[in-house]
Amino acid sequence: MAASSPVTTSPADPPTGTRPRLRDFGLAPLVILFILNAVDELDRAVLAVAMEDIRRDFDLADWAVGLLPLAVVFITGVISLPAGNWADRWRRVSILSGGAVIWGGAGLLAAASQNFVQLFLTRALLGFGQGTIVPTHASLLSDYYPVSVRGRALGYHRSANPLGQVLGAIIGGAIVAAVGWRWGFAAAALPGLLLGIYALRLREPRRGEADLVVAAKQDPLFAAFLQDPPDKLGFRQSLGKIFRIRSLRLLIFTNAAFGFSLFGVVFWIPALFEREFGFSTTAAGGALAALALAAFVGTWYGGPFADRNVARGFRYLGRVGVVATIILTITWSIAFLMPNAALCLLFLCLGALVASLGTPGLISIVAAVSPPRIRSQAFSAFGLALAVFGAAAAPLIVGAISELLQASAGMAEGEALRWAMLSATTAVMALGTWLAYQASRTCAEDAQRTMADFLADYQRRAAEAAGGR
Repeated sequence: MAASSPVTTSPADPPTGTRPRLRDFGLAPLVILFILNAVDELDRAVLAVAMEDIRRDFDLADWAVGLLPLAVVFITGVISLPAGNWADRWRRVSILSGGAVIWGGAGLLAAASQNFVQLFLTRALLGFGQGTIVPTHASLLSDYYPVSVRGRALGYHRSANPLGQVLGAIIGGAIVAAVGWRWGFAAAALPGLLLGIYALRLREPRRGEADLVVAAKQDPLFAAFLQDPPDKLGFRQSLGKIFRIRSLRLLIFTNAAFGFSLFGVVFWIPALFEREFGFSTTAAGGALAALALAAFVGTWYGGPFADRNVARGFRYLGRVGVVATIILTITWSIAFLMPNAALCLLFLCLGALVASLGTPGLISIVAAVSPPRIRSQAFSAFGLALAVFGAAAAPLIVGAISELLQASAGMAEGEALRWAMLSATTAVMALGTWLAYQASRTCAEDAQRTMADFLADYQRRAAEAAGGR
């Protein structure tokens, strides 16, 4: 349902002769979606901080506790694919609001779990709600804001992820240390319930609105074109179209590599600092917060950087992303070899800062090469790769390697975890670097082709509308 007085209005024309600003197109949608995205990340940060406590409470092996992030992230990724198709066909604001209420309620159920099976199942239920975030948020922002400011909009929105990690690690770490992990989950769940209901006040933009709104004010046929097309693509048809776009396909798999390191391996950061460097739960949460803060700063400034350099072409933005993946691979490999906690954290933060700086440009490319009428599903595939093949798989893989090294090489828990994180990150990010480079070679041509097809569709429908008069 929709509120009678939505908190947003249609975007206005930017002042002539000035550099476009986000505020020219309305800040309310970005602010609301930013907060919702940050609140979602609170829960993941609390889980990372609480993993050692949960492992001890339920007497679990590393591979078993690694199933907890797998539960929520795997289901998130799986549900995001059909959710993307729903968002391309139905009202996105209602979908994201309902999803936020579901994952908020599931978080409260997780806090009440009495055994590991119950905790696993409630975490999986939480994933059903979180799976609506990527396809709806990114698609809405791409329709609220045109390409001239889209890098900032998507970059700022993405920066909510590490900001949520910062808050979750600090506040959640303090709650977990003081009253236990159950209260940490409950504290992370409540804001989602409230914000999910409030999000219903968002205005639902039309598909491709931001790119055509000025022309629509001058041409009634353009205005008619902004109406949702009657021949909406089905799930398989739209998914097939997405994977036929080469650079989009490669960026989807590149995102899996980023997700593996920046979201999956990061789950083990508090455990590493507790085991290897003797940190307390609160101090380990502080280490995770420092790492997330570096990622937040990089992502926050990466959006304006992408917008300032979009005139240099999408190929340039793609090459910036390649450099970011190279630096992340090198710095994190060095970090896991450091015997000192401060040096380890320094290199981790440096890699996260640079990698996050290049991420908004890659997201802008995804928006540019994705056909507007199936952009939700394109972003859902982008998120699926990060969630299932990246963030969901990494905790389990790292935990399994750690257990294997303890059993076969006689390593201590901390040392085994360190080498597990090193080997997994180096291998996956090397592959991610190659994929990002391949995507950068054709992204400019794919973006041009997507816009040409979009305008050709407009001309076809405009001709049909004129002929029907």
